[in-house]
Amino acid sequence: MSATARLELRIDPESKALIERAALLSRRSVAAFTKEVLVTRARQLVLGSESPSSQASRPIGGWSFEIPDGFSDPLDDMAPYS
Repeated sequence: MSATARLELRIDPESKALIERAALLSRRSVAAFTKEVLVTRARQLVLGSESPSSQASRPIGGWSFEIPDGFSDPLDDMAPYS
């Protein structure tokens, strides 16, 4: 058996319920789900896959709502309504 270490944290009840629901939906135990998410995010940060400025502007989950450069919306080209 390989060596293991213990990690404990305190979170609010709503966050706990959210994590439990996500674990259930992914068909994993809370411990397995939490470990996977934490280790994945830690690797991203340590390996530098995200710059500090982009981390600060992104909400939890990593969603970005910025419009990509070069994006053109056809509605922007319409004549103004008068």
